[in-house]
Amino acid sequence: MSLMAHKPIVVVLGGMLGGLLFCNNAQAVPEQCLQSSARSETCPHLLYKKSPIDIAKLSIKTGEMVCLCLTDVAGMRGASEEDLSRPKLLVSLRRLADDWDLSESELLRLIRK
Repeated sequence: MSLMAHKPIVVVLGGMLGGLLFCNNAQAVPEQCLQSSARSETCPHLLYKKSPIDIAKLSIKTGEMVCLCLTDVAGMRGASEEDLSRPKLLVSLRRLADDWDLSESELLRLIRK
C-alpha cells in the first residue's frame, strides 16, 4: 500500500485534534465540587455544567463551569414542591444550601437548570 493511501486519514485526524486544542469555548474544570459537608468519600456521580447562578464560596460567576455531586442532590432534582416540603428532603436541601451560602431557591435552580 502506498503512503498516499494513508494521507487523508492523517489530515482528518490532524484537523480534529487541532480543533480540540484550539477550541474557543473551552472552560476550566472546577477544582472543588458542590457536595455535602458530611461527605467523607469521593462523590461517585459528578456533573459538570454551566452555573445558572453566582456561587461566592467557590468564586464561580454565572455562566462559568461548576461541579456538582449528583449523589448528594438525587432526591431533590425532580422533586415537586410537595415532595420538597417533606422533612427528609427539606432538611437535606437546607443543609446543602447552608453549606454553600446559597438560598434554597438558588440551590434548586442550580440543581435543576
